[in-house]
Amino acid sequence: MKIRWTFLLILWAFTGATAQTDTTGHPDFSHYLEDQVFFNLSYINIRHLYPGVSQQGFSHAVSFGYIRDIPVNLRRNLGFGLGFGYERDVYYQNLRIGKDEQTGNITYRVLNPGDYINNAFVVKKLIMPVEFRYRNSTAERFRFFRIYTGFLLGYTVGAESHYETEKVAVHYIKLTAIPSRWQYGVYVYAGYSELNGYVYYGLNDLFSKQVRVGSEHAPMYDLKFGVMLSFL
Repeated sequence: MKIRWTFLLILWAFTGATAQTDTTGHPDFSHYLEDQVFFNLSYINIRHLYPGVSQQGFSHAVSFGYIRDIPVNLRRNLGFGLGFGYERDVYYQNLRIGKDEQTGNITYRVLNPGDYINNAFVVKKLIMPVEFRYRNSTAERFRFFRIYTGFLLGYTVGAESHYETEKVAVHYIKLTAIPSRWQYGVYVYAGYSELNGYVYYGLNDLFSKQVRVGSEHAPMYDLKFGVMLSFL
């Protein structure tokens, strides 16, 4: 891990030193960076569900964070981005994740339509985006087109089950061990100025292997469509 971070710091310093040398006499491409704070709101389409399990309601994700810009060419319209942030995903579906009051064991049950008002599974995670960047910006142009694509790694820090019926107002259970500890996928976002369209494709199962209906594992993958706001 130390070697990895040392390499990234050296790369960062190298790109900065190169820019200082190469941009002499080129005022149009001075030492600007597109470091950005981002805010993302997405709709979640749940994929590869266990038979009988279906998505219910508006599943959604909210995330925010910071991305450091690392240009790799003289014009500084090509580069990489390294970031860190926080994300909260809410999955509305009919797989009830509860807890046996006598044994304390986690239970899983597929709900029938009409048996409940609300059933949601919430995942909270730290996210680390690594992206390749192209933009038509200059040091003087603060509004420009961009297309960025990358890999998103998430580390789960919390999870909850929310359940509501006519008799039970809200049944809240902490379920940190239920989602996979590490979650990852690929993404792309493109747009003009602060507004961007966003697509994320999850590559691994969101549920850990202990999530089972009967004797079979119940998987869940996600596909997100949303809006990314980025501020310099």
